Amino acid sequence: MNLPSKVLAEADFFFSYLTDDDLSLHSEKVVLAAGRGEIELYVCSEVYDELVSALRTGGASIDDVILFLNAMKIISHKPMLVTADLAYDALQLYKIYGGPRRLHYFDSFHVATARGYQLPLITSDEFIIEHKNEFNIDVMDLRKLI
Repeated sequence: MNLPSKVLAEADFFFSYLTDDDLSLHSEKVVLAAGRGEIELYVCSEVYDELVSALRTGGASIDDVILFLNAMKIISHKPMLVTADLAYDALQLYKIYGGPRRLHYFDSFHVATARGYQLPLITSDEFIIEHKNEFNIDVMDLRKLI
């Protein structure tokens, strides 16, 4: 699969790459391309809070979270600022689509950021993939990047 010149990645992308899960080789392709300067990898600035929250909720120590964030800092990426307009859009999306087995709270910020900055979103989240047209965003399924 050819990658566009600019992409937005969400938290699961970084979990896959840094924890060597079953999608790590898929995310590695993007990480390496970003490291070579072939693409620009972006994230919603909320991604850091999401990662810390997920790791802490999963029982990770503060030291382990710091190690994870240090590893993430090595990956060439740029944060996209969540503005008041983007936060408003995210909460409107969450109000309509949020809930168990639907759009997660933090994912609403990724979708709003992809929409606001007009960037394709790399995700493995099936709800986002299935509703990309309703969200008016381009989506790249992480599972199909190899």
